Amino acid sequence: MLPVKWFWQYALPIQHLNLIIQLTKRSIQQRFKGSILGVAWVFITPILMLSVYTFVFKSVLKAKWPGNEDANNIEFALQIFSGLLIFNLFAEVLSRAASLITEQPNMVKKVIFPLPIFAWVNVLSALFFALVSLAVLIVGAFFMRSELTVHLLALPFLLVLVTPLLLGLSWGLSALGVYLRDLTQVVTLVLTPLMFLSPIFYPTSALPELIQQLIVVNPLVLPIELLRDLVMTGQWPNWLPLLAYFLVSSVVMLVGAAGFHKLKKGFADVL
Repeated sequence: MLPVKWFWQYALPIQHLNLIIQLTKRSIQQRFKGSILGVAWVFITPILMLSVYTFVFKSVLKAKWPGNEDANNIEFALQIFSGLLIFNLFAEVLSRAASLITEQPNMVKKVIFPLPIFAWVNVLSALFFALVSLAVLIVGAFFMRSELTVHLLALPFLLVLVTPLLLGLSWGLSALGVYLRDLTQVVTLVLTPLMFLSPIFYPTSALPELIQQLIVVNPLVLPIELLRDLVMTGQWPNWLPLLAYFLVSSVVMLVGAAGFHKLKKGFADVL
């Protein structure tokens, strides 16, 4: 298992903080390199996506939100957008995780380069785009209700819940991706059913009771419900399930770090 002193080099890489920040900035900038609008796309994309979903589901499909059939166009769109925000965060991290190391063969062969920080860069860059979308969601909620509730102060708990899980998955998938080159395609295939098996286009309460009990194993369910509770309905969540989620998330981070640390010894030979 991973010694404690090594684990903290993964979980709290303070000595590499400046390097992580610089690589994260570069990762974000490269996304829009050469485009006319540049970083403005960070704001345009979530707003455009919100507009498209509003039009398709309310104007074309005439869909109604289960349990709140009288919801107006903005509220309906925000409900879907809040679910998509969490899904896109996970999808962004997971879709890139398997190729994090294989895309950096030169760095792997440099013994002194701290390879675990690639997972941090992957997660932080995805969180940046998620926070922009979150700002759009909050602004939309303000226009819908003409007020912001004190429950928004609990939003940092959402980051506390998902960040260890995303880091653990990034370490684990990036390490396995060196040895299993098909892993990127496998992850892509898994993401599509995961989207429809998550309460994005419907609330968890609309599902049969048995399905509600089974869907809890989906790691997207609690973050989506937490985000909707805090932003959309303005109510405090049940903290006990969130504590259990955090503990599982921490275990995933520990296992992912341990797996990465053990497997990284063979990276240079494989690449």
